[in-house]
Amino acid sequence: MKTDTKQKILEVGARIIHQKGYSATGIQEVLNEAGVPKGSFYFYFKNKEDFGLQVLDCFFNFFKSNLLQFVLDESKPHIKRIELFLTEFLHFFTNGDFKGGCPIGNLSLELADINENFRTHLKHIMDESSLLLAQQIKLAQEKNEINNLSDAKDLADFIFFSWEGMIMQMKVTQDTTPLERFNKYIFHQLLQQK
Repeated sequence: MKTDTKQKILEVGARIIHQKGYSATGIQEVLNEAGVPKGSFYFYFKNKEDFGLQVLDCFFNFFKSNLLQFVLDESKPHIKRIELFLTEFLHFFTNGDFKGGCPIGNLSLELADINENFRTHLKHIMDESSLLLAQQIKLAQEKNEINNLSDAKDLADFIFFSWEGMIMQMKVTQDTTPLERFNKYIFHQLLQQK
């Protein structure tokens, strides 16, 4: 029961933070929408920062669990698994009228310069995300699925941060041209399959 309450606060908080940002989200707003008394918040979280860091973990766990669904699909080449995951993730974004974007990217822009705890937590999440991509690229290289034999971690970093930038551009332009350009250069040139 207690974990259900905490999970409800985190889920509602994650949704509001994704929509409005961390600074514009008030604890009382989250609790009102979750239907939870204020005392419960401080039972589970030390303060707003602790809550925000745990919300970050929720975002990362969502990203990771979705990625793993594609990564574990042994019927497809490793690079195709990455392409399908990124494309599927972006359908969620485009179906939402280009609003929201990537919560990790959003919070990086909002908080990395002003809060060291968020900065280091975001760095850890980005490193882990890139590592998951690098593992698939390395496997694709070992199985001779792609032409590019550059360092897998370097390629993964480039792809991950290009993807983040592409999402940001889609928020501004409100069209899919950046996605089409991303797919063209990443999957038809940089990670071209043999």
